[in-house]
Amino acid sequence: MKDVMMLLGFSMGLLTGAMLYKYSQGAKDLVDQGEKKIVKGAKQMEKKAEKGIDQLEQKVKDGMQKVEKKMDKQETKN
Repeated sequence: MKDVMMLLGFSMGLLTGAMLYKYSQGAKDLVDQGEKKIVKGAKQMEKKAEKGIDQLEQKVKDGMQKVEKKMDKQETKN
């Protein structure tokens, strides 16, 4: 019985939200503003991640160059 009541409550909330979005301009504007903020935040996170990946790639390249130089020095000694 609890499951049926929970499902009924969820359905009514979903229906109420859909009706508010469709017929209330204030609710529609509020939802649209929230969506824009979420998209903006996601884009900022994406830019930070790309920047971090670029920095990591550069560190790996620098590390590989150091290793190659050390290997070259060891080969010339032998």
